[in-house]
Amino acid sequence: MTTETSSLKTRSCASCSSARSNTSSTGSAAAKARARAEAAKARLTFAEEEVNLKLQKAKVEASMEMLQQKKEVAAAVAEAEALEAAIDEHSEKHSCKLSLNSVPLETTQRTEQYVIDQTKNLDKDLQLCDVPAKIEPSTSYSISGSQLKPEAKPFLLRHNSVSFQLPDTTLKHSATSPANKYPTPSQQFGSQNSINTSNPLNSEYPMFQNSNDCSSNMNDFVRYLARRELVSTGLLQFNDKPQNYRAWKRSFQNATFDLNLTPSEEMDLLLKWLGKESAEQVEQIRAIHINHPQAGLAMAWDRLDQTYGSAEIIEHALFKRIDAFPKIANRDYSKLSKLSDLLMELQSAKAEGDLPGLVLLDTARGIYPIIQKLPFRLQEKWASVGAAYKRHNQVPYPPFAYFVDFVSQEADIGNDPSFSFVSYIDTAPKVEKAAWKSSKQHEIFVHKTAVSYGDCADTGGLYKQSDDCDKLCLIHKRPHPLNKCRVFLEKSTDARKAFLREHNVCFKCCSSTTHIAKNCKTKVQCSECKSEGHNTVLHPGHASWKESNPATKHGGEGEQPLSQSQVDSKCTEVCGENQTDRSCSKVCLVKVFPAGQKDKAVKVYAILDEQSNRSLVRSQFFEVFSDQSPCAPYILRTCAGVKESAGRRASGYEVESLDGTVCISLPSLIECNDIPNNRDEIPTPDVARSHTHLKSMAHFIPELDPKAPIMLLLGRDVIRVHKVRKQVNGPHNLPYAQKLDLGWVIVGNVCLGNVHKPLTISTFHTNTIEPERPTLFKPCPNVFHVKETCKDFQIANHCPTYPEAKFTCDVDCLGDNVFQRTKEDNQVAPSIQDATFMKIMDEGLRKDSNNSWVAPLPFKSPRPRLPNNRIQALKRLISLKHNFERKPMMKEHFLKFMEKIFKNGHAELAPPLDEKEEQWYLPIFGVYHPKKVNQIRVVFDSSAQHNAISLNDVLLTGPDLNNTLVGVMMRFRKEAIAFTADIEQMFYCFLVREEDRDFLRFLWFQDNDTSKDIVDYRMRVHVFGNKPSPAVAIHCLHKSVQIDNFHVDSEVKQFVMRDFYVDDGLKSLPTVEATISLLKKTQEVLSKSNLRLHKIAANSKKVMEAFPSTDHACDLKDLDFEEDTLPMQRSLGLNWDLHSDCFRFSVSDEVKPYTRRGVLSTINRLYDPLGFVAPVTIQGKAILRELTAVSGDWDAPLPQKMEDAWTLWRVSLSELANFSIPRVYTEISTSTAMRRELCVFADASIKAIAAVSYLKVTDDEGKNHIGFVMGKAKLAPRPEHTVPRLELCAAVLAVELADLISVNLDLQFDAVTYYTDSKVVLGYICNETRRFYVYVSNRVQRIRRSSSPDQWRYVPTEQNPADHATRFVSAAHLQKTNWLSGPNFLLPQGPDIQNTFNLVNPSSDPDVRPLVSTLTTTALTKQLGSERFAKFSSWNSLTGAITRLIHIAHHFKTTEKENSSCKGWHYCKEFTMEESDRAINIILRAVQEEAYSHEIECIKRQERIPKSSPLHTLDPFIDQQGLLRVGGRLHLSSLNQREKTPLLIPGKSHIATLIIRHHHERVQHQGRHFTEGAVRAAGFWIIGGKRRVSSIIHQCVTCRWLRAPLSIQKMANLPAERLSADPPFTNVGLDVFGPWNVSSRRTRGGLLYSKRWAVIFTCMSIRAVHIEVIESLDTSSFINALRRFLAVRGPVKHIRSDRGTNFVGACKELQIPSNIDSKVVKTYLSDQGCTWTFNPPHASHCGGSWEKMIGLARRILDSMFLQLKDKLTHEVLVTFMAEVTAIINARPLVPVTTDPHESFILTPAALLTQKVNPVAAPTGEFGVTDLYKCQWRQVQHLSNTFWDRWRKQFLPTLQPRRKWQSVHPNVNTGSVVLLKNSQVPRNEWPLGLVTQSFPSKDGKVRQVEVKVIKPGGSTLFLRPVTEVVLLLSSESKVDE
Repeated sequence: MTTETSSLKTRSCASCSSARSNTSSTGSAAAKARARAEAAKARLTFAEEEVNLKLQKAKVEASMEMLQQKKEVAAAVAEAEALEAAIDEHSEKHSCKLSLNSVPLETTQRTEQYVIDQTKNLDKDLQLCDVPAKIEPSTSYSISGSQLKPEAKPFLLRHNSVSFQLPDTTLKHSATSPANKYPTPSQQFGSQNSINTSNPLNSEYPMFQNSNDCSSNMNDFVRYLARRELVSTGLLQFNDKPQNYRAWKRSFQNATFDLNLTPSEEMDLLLKWLGKESAEQVEQIRAIHINHPQAGLAMAWDRLDQTYGSAEIIEHALFKRIDAFPKIANRDYSKLSKLSDLLMELQSAKAEGDLPGLVLLDTARGIYPIIQKLPFRLQEKWASVGAAYKRHNQVPYPPFAYFVDFVSQEADIGNDPSFSFVSYIDTAPKVEKAAWKSSKQHEIFVHKTAVSYGDCADTGGLYKQSDDCDKLCLIHKRPHPLNKCRVFLEKSTDARKAFLREHNVCFKCCSSTTHIAKNCKTKVQCSECKSEGHNTVLHPGHASWKESNPATKHGGEGEQPLSQSQVDSKCTEVCGENQTDRSCSKVCLVKVFPAGQKDKAVKVYAILDEQSNRSLVRSQFFEVFSDQSPCAPYILRTCAGVKESAGRRASGYEVESLDGTVCISLPSLIECNDIPNNRDEIPTPDVARSHTHLKSMAHFIPELDPKAPIMLLLGRDVIRVHKVRKQVNGPHNLPYAQKLDLGWVIVGNVCLGNVHKPLTISTFHTNTIEPERPTLFKPCPNVFHVKETCKDFQIANHCPTYPEAKFTCDVDCLGDNVFQRTKEDNQVAPSIQDATFMKIMDEGLRKDSNNSWVAPLPFKSPRPRLPNNRIQALKRLISLKHNFERKPMMKEHFLKFMEKIFKNGHAELAPPLDEKEEQWYLPIFGVYHPKKVNQIRVVFDSSAQHNAISLNDVLLTGPDLNNTLVGVMMRFRKEAIAFTADIEQMFYCFLVREEDRDFLRFLWFQDNDTSKDIVDYRMRVHVFGNKPSPAVAIHCLHKSVQIDNFHVDSEVKQFVMRDFYVDDGLKSLPTVEATISLLKKTQEVLSKSNLRLHKIAANSKKVMEAFPSTDHACDLKDLDFEEDTLPMQRSLGLNWDLHSDCFRFSVSDEVKPYTRRGVLSTINRLYDPLGFVAPVTIQGKAILRELTAVSGDWDAPLPQKMEDAWTLWRVSLSELANFSIPRVYTEISTSTAMRRELCVFADASIKAIAAVSYLKVTDDEGKNHIGFVMGKAKLAPRPEHTVPRLELCAAVLAVELADLISVNLDLQFDAVTYYTDSKVVLGYICNETRRFYVYVSNRVQRIRRSSSPDQWRYVPTEQNPADHATRFVSAAHLQKTNWLSGPNFLLPQGPDIQNTFNLVNPSSDPDVRPLVSTLTTTALTKQLGSERFAKFSSWNSLTGAITRLIHIAHHFKTTEKENSSCKGWHYCKEFTMEESDRAINIILRAVQEEAYSHEIECIKRQERIPKSSPLHTLDPFIDQQGLLRVGGRLHLSSLNQREKTPLLIPGKSHIATLIIRHHHERVQHQGRHFTEGAVRAAGFWIIGGKRRVSSIIHQCVTCRWLRAPLSIQKMANLPAERLSADPPFTNVGLDVFGPWNVSSRRTRGGLLYSKRWAVIFTCMSIRAVHIEVIESLDTSSFINALRRFLAVRGPVKHIRSDRGTNFVGACKELQIPSNIDSKVVKTYLSDQGCTWTFNPPHASHCGGSWEKMIGLARRILDSMFLQLKDKLTHEVLVTFMAEVTAIINARPLVPVTTDPHESFILTPAALLTQKVNPVAAPTGEFGVTDLYKCQWRQVQHLSNTFWDRWRKQFLPTLQPRRKWQSVHPNVNTGSVVLLKNSQVPRNEWPLGLVTQSFPSKDGKVRQVEVKVIKPGGSTLFLRPVTEVVLLLSSESKVDE
């Protein structure tokens, strides 16, 4: 308990005390205090005279002494009078009246004025604030009337009369006891009952009473009069501010509630109390609705609500007030209190729930601007408090209410006078001179940072308002200029201007209030920008003084001395304003930078901590240097306990002292944000100057750098930084200084005289906490011990490690964790759309007034506009209605379901929409559950498309927030008491946002009556059928247990978040009580979101009895739990027998058809998610796979052999009805077991692979229990793998199964053990040295990623339970195996023997890579050998390789003395010219010695070269390098030496090819002349160069690309149909030509034209034509023309054409086979006798027979069109075509002969018309008999004559080939070609690969298929060879 001392300047009257004895110690203390106060006042009276006398000290020494004596006498008298007054005060029942006549009345007057002002403020606050209804007086005080003046008004004690019940929100970081945290005055001086209540307030004054008590004594009339009075005088005037509108409106409505005002009266009253702007709006509305006041009043309120009461406007106003709030200076607690009030107002508005924008305040981003308003000290404190809250509550950020409580508490603490230990002299009372004088005394002034002793003659003037701001600060009323006041300078520029404007201070000089800036004559100059237009304090932008001395706080800003002596309080300057002692530690300002990069140096503060074994850095360090190092775990030990954490590693950095004299390399730095961040411990020069023995060190210590963060902690791993080079100790108990390599530091408590002590002493209670946290105390910030677990981390994640010998630099710098893996690498991450969905939900999800969740529809952005599909929905509804007529039972179920929807408010009548608004309707349909035939579920078809779009197309699906079904089932089996529950209609529990509901419109019958009209409805809830509905529902369900409005039990949150699968909850707990408690708490929590948890089913009758029958499952509602047996329940597809607590299987008796479809349906109906009967089901899957391997229809009957096997297996499934599996894993609880081990077995066969897992738990007696967890079997692939590989796959399946169980079972296993019966696999897993092939290596890595070799064990096959799933077991024999029970060897306890397994026969194992032996061969020849040159494709690559060899060989001989960086095998990019020339010489010498060895020998022996040598005429010689050169005859020419004596190169060598190709490329692939000249100019003479150059140019692909002609082939033979004497038009070639514009009809504006085309049919034999006119080029128009042709000319046997789309379409439409599928062609020919052959694309020459006819027809038509005077019509065009046909068919087929014996000209018309010429009919009379006699003979004769002349005269004209007479090489498959494209230049023709060639009957290829690669992928083109350029043949070897 501490003693409170009242301030001497603010206490104006005695405190009330208890009614105890007058001689109590309390009264005595008060009397002494008052005596001292009066004595001080008496001394102050003589201050002015004392100052004057001191100035005249030499003259009036005697007067001073007399004055001093008077002063002492006056002080003694004052003290005596004060003591007497105190005694009288206690004797008169503690009256506050003073009995001394000498006490001035101003004291009482000030007290009276203060009380009156406080009363006014309280009344104002009570009017403006919404005071809680319950106001109880917490403490009543008695004050007698004699204490106040008779005219004093009654007043209320603000803090003691009224108490407000604040929300029960306590700061979670507080560790003190919640009860009696701090003693209140009543607790300190006695209980409440002991307070004197005998003297109430004076009866003359009204009492403050409870309004409920007053209202109970009033009659109706009095109440009416009071209300009338309130309306007329007591209402508040609205100030047009949105933040006050709602409070004003509620006050107005409450006051006028029961007055029965008419609309006109209320409108008048409203206008009276509105503000200026709002009254103008309402005035206009009243003028419009003068005759309809009711409507006008409603509109007025609507206008006011919209203008001032909308959520957006109020939110904007509130945030604007926050933004406008100034930054709070340190210890400015009055502003902090104002900010607290503003925040509480915000919190109150936010709690209302109708301002959604205020939700932003619950985030870091929303609260950040407010935090910036706080002093830096409170910002740091909030960071600590908020972080603690986050850790404790596991939330992203503390709620806003928690922050408001924090600010309120800090404001209360700062404004509490009980804890104000420093006096702030903002205003000082005036002190009048006393009539007496005393001896000389020194007054003490405390100015925050200085203690001054002064002799002042007159202090009263010091605190008077002065016009001279240059001498008196307007803020502190102290003698320092305003432009040097630090509080004024800390304000923002706008705030400083506002302050000057408020106090009428000149904006130019800032030192006078007597003039303004335009009249100011003072010359000023800004020290920042040197401008003479404004003062430095008004310079816009960043203020330099804020950084010049940031450590200096306000106080003593150049104040004028008040006396001749002044003493500064150094302690305040050292310790600052925190009022706590300050201590410095080893913290240095250093530079940190990456090694060798000083330009990137950053200044930081480094803590030197020898108690830490590792060096640490903050996360900010990695962001500053953009370090992307991976994360690794470590263990942090402090005095607060052990903490496991993870952080990044930073390597390769250096630290340098600030003066740059010392630079130290840093070891690996570990990321840790627990580094102390106390900047008060940083040594500064001020600290050193404050101590005499450290003053000389001040200039060695840098000033405090506000920009440098405390980012680095250097531990013992950098031992050099801790070595002390010099030390200054000083006196005992004082700080000392040390010189370290990084600079000077000061260590110790630097507070002068230990003045500052801790403010409070708190008693902490001991509490139990979570096991992860060993203590409630905050972690000690100064002691660190870090233990790295990086090695284990790398092993677990397979970070590869390499031998150090392979590195050439520091291992720490060389990609430490490039291949680092984490456990989450293979998990599915959310997509961008998933993140967008969650963002939409977070922003739009809210609760309505009924506490129901309201969620938006998550639309994609951007999205297309939805069309109006009402017609589609109407058709679907009419179809559904017709279905009702056929199925009355379905109609009944449907109407019942819809009635429930309307009754529950899930749907509503849809409001009408404007035609321009989006309108979308959902068709509806019903579905039945197979096992619930009497229940229908109505589904809204959101996938129904209209105009190729549906609602689901524009909605986001959302992430899969659901738990896995397998995981829920696993956790369901953990404990003894289990239950299931269901959320009633979960999808329909979540409303759709109002503005999105029109997208859920649907059509239904009015009043749910099918006989009534169809009307528009819309769903209010999220519906089945919407893609995002599952994600929305689960997200809202999770939000129901995550909201902050009420505390949610962690078990409830875990149950809802972890143990629900959609709307089904499954959970198991150890006890009945825990189960009942969890269910009830969950029901309670979910009910707050209008979610009902029902359909409860449990295996305990006590649990069921604890809930009403309405909450029971359907089968349990009418049961008597005392007598009846619990029935079977279906849980997530499994049958759960509640009575026996077992899972059972129900096999349907329905026999599916014996087809593949029936087999698949039967297998899928056997639902077994946990693999209980995997050995049985795997056999059925094997049968299905065998059936699938056989080609056949899905509904075809099974083969007899397979039918027998299937029947046998299907019948055996009936045995599963007797099969049961215990639900719970073991008899003992898994949570209380002493040890838990997961055992996984793996096995494989050629049929299948399998893995099965068991839970092995040990009880407290050491007994083991085994429980089946999960099994999995998979069929082996086809074709079969080897058995070792299958065993390895089974091992992979085992580790994946263990991973799945570990993630989902929520159990911490003490061990995970794997078993396999394959020693080969065990050898693979344990192998460390041998290499595998990729198949085995990948799977071994997967196994070792999740397990280690020491976890694997060998098990014999007969004891391996996984073996049963690989060999198939019937249902009847499954329970006789150890599949469910596990092997017996797991039960007994024994040592776990770990064996090391070696590879089994690695030399014969095909999956183990064999060892390769390396042999060395020594070459005997000295020459390099030119045969190696053939491996190079270019001259540069060959010379470069030889140059590099020469370079390396030379530097192998480099001695140690030679200073060269090139040694041994290395790679250099640059070589010297000497090395390049030497390489060329070596190459040429090797070639010449091989080709011209004989000639070289002759030259060396000086013999003549044989004449048979190609060098005979060139006079060769050997130069100094030993190279053979041309001697020739040009020695006297002016040519250079290379051209006069070129080097000789054999033309047949590969070197010649490389040289020619090299220079050919250098001349940009020009011809032989250019290339040969370039070779000769380079100094080479190639023997036989012309032929060699021509050959290489011919083979050059680039030259072919640029200049090669298109491929051609010898013209093919004519097809047989061109040469056969078939009837006309038996074989036809056709094509389309045109178009022509014809006038179709006449309109007012003129003629309308349309296009016409013509189809020409050419007879392949007689060359006749038939032309049909068509209106379009589509398939249907062409088919009509073809039908007309066939109708006239008869059936056709063979049709030929190009590949026009209309032709191909007609071929398909008429089902005429084409030449695409030869089999189909043959089939059709045998049936129909007609086929269609398409020519290759772009091969017009293949249709020359009809192309020629088209040209002829065009020329005839051109002549006809010249004769046409009128416009061309369709009829005219048809006529022309008929005439053209006649003209063409009348043309001679052979040249016209002059032989008179030729009876007629051979024309096609002769055979078509059977007329040789248009002669007139013969004269005479002929009868019918004459016609029959000779007509057929005439026709036959004419036909024979035609065909005879056709064979003899026409066919010979077809014999010669007009072009393409020679044979060319075929373009074969695999050739590279250039595909011709006439639309682009040749350089842009695409490159293609011939994928298929099509040889003709003569073996010549005239058509190829080319594959071309394009940006979108590859494309195949069918082209004739005349459309491609052959670049590279597949058969010939092109040397390119």
